Amino acid sequence: MLNKIELKRFRRCLLFLFAGFIGLSLVCGAAPAHAQAQKTLIDLNTASQEDIESIKGVGPATAKKIIAGRPYKTLEGLKKAGIPDKTIESMKPYVKVGAAAPAPAKPAVESKPAVQTKPAATEAKPSVPAGKAKTPPKAAGQAPAKPVPGQKVNLNTGTKEQLETLPEIGPVKAQAIIDNRPYKNTEDVMKVKGIKEGTYNKIKDFITVR
Repeated sequence: MLNKIELKRFRRCLLFLFAGFIGLSLVCGAAPAHAQAQKTLIDLNTASQEDIESIKGVGPATAKKIIAGRPYKTLEGLKKAGIPDKTIESMKPYVKVGAAAPAPAKPAVESKPAVQTKPAATEAKPSVPAGKAKTPPKAAGQAPAKPVPGQKVNLNTGTKEQLETLPEIGPVKAQAIIDNRPYKNTEDVMKVKGIKEGTYNKIKDFITVR
């Protein structure tokens, strides 16, 4: 009888040891898995469109908006790119905001010294009579020429100067239009502060989003 009792105890000890090993293996495996999950976070400032589209809830159109709105300092910056709050919340477990790659800016800075010939041209301008030299500032102070039908300004890509050529659009409204990009259609410009239906009716023939 004693041998049978000892066998039962021995078997119980083996079961406890086996369960303990399984528990340790699960705990040890959780840390590497967590580390791998962190490594797979997609950087919104450097990721390709294909990588961004792989995020849950993000399609091609949203991915293009995210890329167009770069760089980002925080995830909240996605709101300025037109990304809904729900989409931002669903993206948080899968994305991060890293430093924007500075590489493209360096060649532009290096190429500037080559354009040093232009200041030489400006230095030659003082030789023009003073009366003629005063005319350019006057022209600059005048309202920019308004576009004619058929020549449309793109709300998503137009410069501030181009936007100012639109009827009733000055520097403040032009900058507001730029800050609220992108636009899906021309009617979206009425969401900009200070641009109502009356202003829209005057500029609709001169604007486009494509």
